[in-house]
Amino acid sequence: MDGSVYEEIDALTRVLDVHSLRILAAIDQHGSISAAARALGYSQPTITQHVQRLEAKLGTSLVARSARSARLTPVGTLLAQHAPRIDASLTAAATELARALGHRAGMVRFAASPDSVSAIVAPTMRQLADAVAGVEPSVLEVDSDTEALELIRTGRADIALTTSFRASGIRRAAPRPRGMRSHFLFAEELIALVPSALDSQLTRDSDGRIDPAELVGEPWVRGSGTSSDIIAAMIERAELGADSIVTQPAAAAALVANGLATAFVTETTLASLALPAGLVVHRLAPSFVCRTSAVTLVEAAAIPAVAAALRLLATRNPVVDFDSAISFRRRNASHRARFYAAFPAPPIAPTSEENTIMPFPSASRLAKAGAVATASALLLAACASTPTESTATTDVDTGAEIDSITVAMPGSLSNLYVGQESGILNYYIAAITQEGLVSVDAQGAIQPGLAESWEQTDDVTYVYELRDDAVFQDGTPVTAEDVVFSLEQARDETSSPGLAYYLGNVDTVEQTGDAEVTVTLTAPDAAFAANMSTGGAAFITSKAFWEANDGNVGTPDALLLGTGPYEVTEFSPDSHVTFERVDTWWGELPAVKEIVINFVPDESTRLLAAQAGDVDVAFNVPLAQSQQWETLDTMRVDYVNDLSYVGLYFNTTVAPFDDPKVREAFAHAVDREAYVDKLLRGHGEAATAIMTPESLGKVYGADEARDVLNEIPQWDFDLEAAKAALADSTVPEGFEVDLLSPNTGPQLGTAAQALAQNLAEVGITVNVREVPIEEWLASLDVSSDYGVNFMWYFSTLGDPAEIPSYLMGEYNPAAYDNPEIVDLLAQAGAESDPAARIDLLVQAESLQAEDAINIPLWWGQSATAFANDLGMNDYSSFAFISSWPTQLYRAG
Repeated sequence: MDGSVYEEIDALTRVLDVHSLRILAAIDQHGSISAAARALGYSQPTITQHVQRLEAKLGTSLVARSARSARLTPVGTLLAQHAPRIDASLTAAATELARALGHRAGMVRFAASPDSVSAIVAPTMRQLADAVAGVEPSVLEVDSDTEALELIRTGRADIALTTSFRASGIRRAAPRPRGMRSHFLFAEELIALVPSALDSQLTRDSDGRIDPAELVGEPWVRGSGTSSDIIAAMIERAELGADSIVTQPAAAAALVANGLATAFVTETTLASLALPAGLVVHRLAPSFVCRTSAVTLVEAAAIPAVAAALRLLATRNPVVDFDSAISFRRRNASHRARFYAAFPAPPIAPTSEENTIMPFPSASRLAKAGAVATASALLLAACASTPTESTATTDVDTGAEIDSITVAMPGSLSNLYVGQESGILNYYIAAITQEGLVSVDAQGAIQPGLAESWEQTDDVTYVYELRDDAVFQDGTPVTAEDVVFSLEQARDETSSPGLAYYLGNVDTVEQTGDAEVTVTLTAPDAAFAANMSTGGAAFITSKAFWEANDGNVGTPDALLLGTGPYEVTEFSPDSHVTFERVDTWWGELPAVKEIVINFVPDESTRLLAAQAGDVDVAFNVPLAQSQQWETLDTMRVDYVNDLSYVGLYFNTTVAPFDDPKVREAFAHAVDREAYVDKLLRGHGEAATAIMTPESLGKVYGADEARDVLNEIPQWDFDLEAAKAALADSTVPEGFEVDLLSPNTGPQLGTAAQALAQNLAEVGITVNVREVPIEEWLASLDVSSDYGVNFMWYFSTLGDPAEIPSYLMGEYNPAAYDNPEIVDLLAQAGAESDPAARIDLLVQAESLQAEDAINIPLWWGQSATAFANDLGMNDYSSFAFISSWPTQLYRAG
């Protein structure tokens, strides 16, 4: 365009104002100036004057008036169509300004169906009102997704909850709504409610599921109070005269309970029902999935209050308490919990005061604020191609006591109990005060804990003998009953959703002597022994303490009670937690008397605190600031491999990623060495496998482990090969795809941009979108619309099978179905010989590598900053999953 055109466009933009655009949109919606005036709260003359002024400035008619109505001209219609998006952008800017000036946070308007309002929107509105001062949430009930989306399009709602349904195994393409952004929230199955009298006549598969086709000839309860019409359409069932129509789920359940019909509902609906006697609940085969998404205008997602609401929505999941749900739900919930707490999210609508950098609260002047979330990535650098020896100080231990230390952690905790919130930081903190039956030393070897000895009497039986000098921090002795109770709570998916999956193979936990506990598994599991540590799933507490607090432990009102050398004395969620040394511990008294852990998500605030001398230990120093930390006179930065894995994976249920040639094109476009050399600044190692070299440490040395992993097939960086693969695919002309990166991992976003540049040369357009951690976590669900995604996984125990089992086993996020791999993983789980076990895992990884399901990028390394006068014994990959403060000393 020449200069005159630019000048004309600039002149037009100066003419437009948001109020006039809102008026045009209202006239378009309501069909008359008087109705638009009532809707906007203006007088009719005011509306008319706004329109006339804008028409005069533009030199064209915008509204065609008649005696009883008004309609927009083509130019008026054009402006009205753009009005909601312009309004959203301006609202986002205005809200940011209002926040900076200390004004109210703003409105958030939901549009949702009655079921979604009761089960999802109402709880989210309450959370939003609690979390964001001054926010004004409201809801519009709608009858259909079409109505909800129209409210978004016309600017009358900010967030629409929509649902879509599909049968399992159906390949799909990801939708791309124009001008709108869809945020996947969760997926849930449709459930059958069957009369008890009919139940015995139904055939069940090996998982206890029933085929809805068996019920075709039975009367059904249909209508908006059920999902039966969805099932009927999918299996092509014709309506029967005996069918009932209801608008309320409770009415449907009552009809089923009285033996009159069968109904189908979502898990969310089921969770909201008080089920009467007389009906039986079944999952279906094939399964039918309902996907819930939040839709906004692209610009509206930038409004802070709307963004906060989206984050809260993304953490919601249906909760269903019946046996056939446990396997998949427990696995999904436990991994979501681990990722979530490992990478907390940015603060929700902070005030201007919270945005101001304040002096860091030291132990003696602890401030009330800390932060809600944005950990800079726990993966802050990735391991260099050197062994895992630490760079920790070798200064002499002076033997002096240390009155207090202040620790800066990059994330935020809302609960101290690992069963409720099971992120890496939760493990690090709980290990200070709680113990397991065993512990894990700096080399990853199992050592005594509360059990002074243990024996594996057969392939599935473990017998633990408790030490007689162990007491809780309240002075009461540890009993076998306490241990059994703690493990039973840990394996309960309601009490401990973050731990239950890891004890899913436990058959019984029994007291078999005064100081003896026996755990029996359902099948051999080579990784189980280490799971009885605080790096796994064993956090022993007092039964009396748990019951006195109704199981609501880990909160400010009911802290944690353990047997470790430190007790929790104060906890302020998202701010700080304080520990005091006790003399009840069975081990040697540690040097540090008091530990204050402050949650400080902001990277710059942590660095300023360190520069001021207010930090003794800083976890996870961000890679981008590592050089600044290294230049501090008062601190040193120690690096160690952290057992983490970063890679790409492909959801094979989303087209075109069901095509191996498309996956191959992506694999050839990955430049691992460049990521390590440039992005990670040399603190990294290009990953050749899902397993980390450290996880092979029980069998192989560092170099040998890498040699073993190098045997797994690799996809070389080769853009010409990528182009050839795409040419042979089902989409030879290329395609467009979204790739999400969590905002807590900036290095992932940078890697995504580099990958996008390479793929652009191949013919594939990758739209990289940084999103809140909650939305990224939701996108890991196999039912989401994202065909390619990052995997960013931290292992606590470094077991070689942990990450491969998650990424390649049953219910894996790629929906990758390879029975041979599942069998190899099962064999590896039962194999007691570590070398043979690794060989099985290498075979499994080799099979998936050939199919290009997971593409390894790099293995991770963490950076920890220590005050120069503070030493730590045995700093290693496993240092922080047992009571790590006992290893600190005053260095000379």
